[in-house]
Amino acid sequence: MLNRKEKAVMQLLFDTCNAGNGKCLLSAKDISMQLCNNKDLTEFEIEKIIENLVLDKYIDVIYSDKKGQTVYLISLSENGKAFAREKHNKKVTASMLIIRTVLLATLSFVIGLILKAIFT
Repeated sequence: MLNRKEKAVMQLLFDTCNAGNGKCLLSAKDISMQLCNNKDLTEFEIEKIIENLVLDKYIDVIYSDKKGQTVYLISLSENGKAFAREKHNKKVTASMLIIRTVLLATLSFVIGLILKAIFT
């Protein structure tokens, strides 16, 4: 399961790779600049997140060097291509959990009222 920072990076990589035929060329600095809402991400953290995404089999990475800066050639793996579907399924699951909780609370309240009316 991905944490908040990993989800943000993965969403950026997913969008960028889909715009570029399933592959993209980015550096850690490019990623941190594009994720301006997560200003607490350093280049070291982004490198660690990239490594974690590779371990979780979301992306495949080829490392390159351009003027002393590490550049990633990133391609989406099968899990990476299914990232949007997985994100949608998690939202649906959370929504169903909330709806079920509300319905069970309402049912409990109604049963409580019926039992109160019967025994008083």
